[in-house]
Amino acid sequence: MSTKLLFVDDDLAVLSAYQRMLRQSGYQCLFEADPDAVLSTTDLSDISVMFVDQRMPGLSGAQLLAALHGRFPTMKRVLLSGDVVTAKSELADVINLSAVLAKPCSKMALLSCIKQLLNE
Repeated sequence: MSTKLLFVDDDLAVLSAYQRMLRQSGYQCLFEADPDAVLSTTDLSDISVMFVDQRMPGLSGAQLLAALHGRFPTMKRVLLSGDVVTAKSELADVINLSAVLAKPCSKMALLSCIKQLLNE
């Protein structure tokens, strides 16, 4: 069974870019534009790493990750933010982030982050 990754971003163009970047990666990737849909999903236990955009309408990435932390404590959490310094300093301890990536991120940065989190 392949490793599952979940990407949550309200920008469909960004989700499409992640899809293109990871097409040949061997990972099973899921994409969702609605953070509320992810929040209402009952079982995400098969997701190894979740990548979430910080700035989304309604529910922020930090709020989504914080809400899911108690239900899925072993899932790795990556926040994607255009302001990495602020995200790291203000949010890292609050929601037990695994990593913070600059948005937009390169394919190399994304794959490196995944491999590091999965200890590959």
